[in-house]
Amino acid sequence: MMISVLYVDDEADFLFLAKKFLNNEPDISVDTITSARDALEILKNRTYDAIIADYQMPGMDGIQFLQAVRSLYGGIPFILFTGKGREEVVITALNEGADFYLQKGTDAPSQFAELAHKIRQAVKRKEVEKRLVESDRRFRKTLQTMNLIAFQLDNDGKVVFCNDYLLRLTGWSREEFMGQDFFEMAVPAHLRELKKRFFQEAMKKGTISQHEEMKLLLRNGEIRDIDVMNTDLRDEDGKLIGYMCIGDDVTERNKARKEADAWRNRYKMVTTSSGLVVYDYDMEHDTIIMSENVKDVFGYSHDQICQGFYQWLSLVHPEDRQTALNAFEYVHTNSQGGVVIYRFMHADGHYVWVEDKVSVSDAHDSSRLMGIMADITRQKEAEEALRLSETRLRTAHTKLSLLSSITRHDITNSLSAMQGFLSLMEECEPHETAVFVKKMQTIASSIEQQITFSREYEKVGISEPDWFSISDILAKLPFEDLHLICTVSPSLEIYADPMIEKVFFNLLGNTKYHGGHVSVITVSSHCTEQGLIIAWEDDGVGIPPEEKEIIFNYGYGKNTGYGLYLISEILKITSIHIRETGLFKKGARFEMLIPHGGYRISSECVET
Repeated sequence: MMISVLYVDDEADFLFLAKKFLNNEPDISVDTITSARDALEILKNRTYDAIIADYQMPGMDGIQFLQAVRSLYGGIPFILFTGKGREEVVITALNEGADFYLQKGTDAPSQFAELAHKIRQAVKRKEVEKRLVESDRRFRKTLQTMNLIAFQLDNDGKVVFCNDYLLRLTGWSREEFMGQDFFEMAVPAHLRELKKRFFQEAMKKGTISQHEEMKLLLRNGEIRDIDVMNTDLRDEDGKLIGYMCIGDDVTERNKARKEADAWRNRYKMVTTSSGLVVYDYDMEHDTIIMSENVKDVFGYSHDQICQGFYQWLSLVHPEDRQTALNAFEYVHTNSQGGVVIYRFMHADGHYVWVEDKVSVSDAHDSSRLMGIMADITRQKEAEEALRLSETRLRTAHTKLSLLSSITRHDITNSLSAMQGFLSLMEECEPHETAVFVKKMQTIASSIEQQITFSREYEKVGISEPDWFSISDILAKLPFEDLHLICTVSPSLEIYADPMIEKVFFNLLGNTKYHGGHVSVITVSSHCTEQGLIIAWEDDGVGIPPEEKEIIFNYGYGKNTGYGLYLISEILKITSIHIRETGLFKKGARFEMLIPHGGYRISSECVET
């Protein structure tokens, strides 16, 4: 193998000598560069088997270059080759990860022969380390991740390795188990001496049994059946020095064999009565086998539902297909179990909610998937009913709190003020009576408006939402001398609380009473990524910027302060958001954002 080397040194003569001597070696090829920074640029586009660098160089010295290489490119063999022989430089270089440190001398042939030797030694050591690390990593990862018992014994029967699965099964910690006599720790007492004798005889003969079934003693005293494969471990001279054991806990399998017939009967009974459908999917041959009760759960005969993956996919609701595909791909790719919930078409055409617990049926063959499908439609409906109930409860609580506030606070304050004016009237001058009467009339009007709002507000959320035509709502409004421009499609409907007509009535009232010189009202609609926007726009005085965020707050406004608040509460019932986006002194613009699924139209929705 040709070893590629990058040599970095600011002394051109040394670069010339290095290239001359090292390129004469049959297995070494050298590139040279005079700057560490330039070398880093070269390393961005090319890899080398080893790097040689001088210490004292302008711009970036050899130690700084070494640090950069280690940070960016990991463990490339690195040799510091310098005329500086200070001890602190040597220590720093080795601490920063240099493989070797060589000092330049006057005997060029000898020093470059030594340098070539160090290059080969560093590269070979790196390759050996890489192979050992990779081999050990793969081996231990395999043993740690598989659901099999794995342990290694030396020639005295002491534990020198064990995987996590064994520790979890036995209940011992790693510190308690490692280095201990395996037979004393993990073999039942009545078999201990016999197993020890067999082990000692095998060590003397130099041969071991390749397969056996053994009894494993757990920390809690339980005994498990283990099916074990043994691999002998030998030293360089071929002497047996221990063995590696990999085993499967077959306790349950042994029990299952005795109960096979009973289990089949119980399985059939459970799947039929609980609505569980079990299936086996063979990816390689694109075949699906489902349990016989598939007709009871989904209405399909066994032959109708076993026509392959794409038939199954066609029965998944279009909105859920990608989710289901992602889940199955994850299970197939990672050989792990997963749960996916999706809607599945019943034979009669309606969709049912399904919880599908899927896993790889064979740990060694990820092309075979096994799943259990459960009809959870009633559970989903119950969850939705609970969600709606909680939403209504929160809405009712909010309404009760607000109505209580109006009753206790606002109306009480108004009555207190009226009582104050009545007291003053008893002692006032005749000419002041008319003033106090007018004030009490104003207070009485305010109380009447508060009661009217309470009566309207308590209706919000009482009835189920429904579909309403925007055009029909606008046709009922008293625009009188105001000119209406409506570009909303006559077939547009939105899903809203039945109080939705009050929304547009209050918008019209807000325009009339607060818009100033309004002459034209424009109602339009257009689609966005977030949903459909319905805009109510006038050519009046508009709303000051500092008030845009508070106009929908309860109590804000020049009159009752309830109109815009009531609008926002009605719209919230079906997740419709309203905001004001007009330009001050040019008119008000109220935008209602209806979420996807909350509107429908006979033709394609396009921007207007």
